[in-house]
Amino acid sequence: MKAILLVPLLLATACMSAVPTDDATIRGAACVPDAAWVAPGGGQLDHGLLLDGLARNGVVLLGERHDSMAHHRWQLDTLAALYARQPDMVIGLEMFPRRVQPALDAWVRGELDEDEFLARSDWAKVWRMDAALYMDIFRFARNHRIPLQALNVDQGLTRAVSRAGYDAVPENEREGVGRPAEPSPAYADWLHAIQRAHHPQGADGGEQARRRFVEAQLVWDRAMAEAIVAARHTRPEALVVGIIGSGHLRHGWGVPHQLASLGMPQAAVLLPWDRDSACTDLVAGLAMAVYGIGAETKTGAPAGRPSMSTAGRTKAAGEVGT
Repeated sequence: MKAILLVPLLLATACMSAVPTDDATIRGAACVPDAAWVAPGGGQLDHGLLLDGLARNGVVLLGERHDSMAHHRWQLDTLAALYARQPDMVIGLEMFPRRVQPALDAWVRGELDEDEFLARSDWAKVWRMDAALYMDIFRFARNHRIPLQALNVDQGLTRAVSRAGYDAVPENEREGVGRPAEPSPAYADWLHAIQRAHHPQGADGGEQARRRFVEAQLVWDRAMAEAIVAARHTRPEALVVGIIGSGHLRHGWGVPHQLASLGMPQAAVLLPWDRDSACTDLVAGLAMAVYGIGAETKTGAPAGRPSMSTAGRTKAAGEVGT
């Protein structure tokens, strides 16, 4: 398999000086101007140089908040820019479990109309977000015959792990997902904080429940990492671009950590940066680069499928983050 090339950190030579971020009240465009790429802990990046390097990187992961149309427009623009540089591409999608891969293949081949695609992919059950948020990305893939790769697993698996732990789930019910690598202490702490926020009265069941909550998240991360590795092995010359919730990507804690444990340590993480994002969060290691989104109109998440792209959102009972 062709070696993955990390975008050279020498891109920093094209950067402007970094904006101080000591004041927690400084937000949004004060540290990441609208429509600009910024290296966390550094400064502004040259757009062309960044994308040229990313097109040779092998794996690029684009974060999102699932209910943000602006984030999906940014993803589409970035996909188009990368495709112009590297048309041998696979797009990996967190939205879909592995079992609906035949529907994704049929869509890309042009065999399904949009309603048939959403029905065959079981969209109303597996994601339950407004499909309009993602359709332009799906259309882009079909129009250019770019393979779509289902990255996820059914929620039943993560719920089972959340209830009983990974080891208690029979091997034939794990959808082929291997044992995840142990999380970094920082990731485990972050997930524990999210769980505490969801159970302010202490009804989280104690240390065992906290461990299972983390295990369920790790299984989700691992499943996506394994699917990305499989796509790279199937098409070793292709650029694999993952469309994944930012909570799985920030600081390299989730999917990138699992990728590294699978021998793929150099995935490039790109994140959208909103007007209300605190500049104190723009620290080295957050991502390779963030992009200033600017103003947007939010599309709300339906009940029962909120996002963990930000720590303040909650999940239905037994579910973990996306």
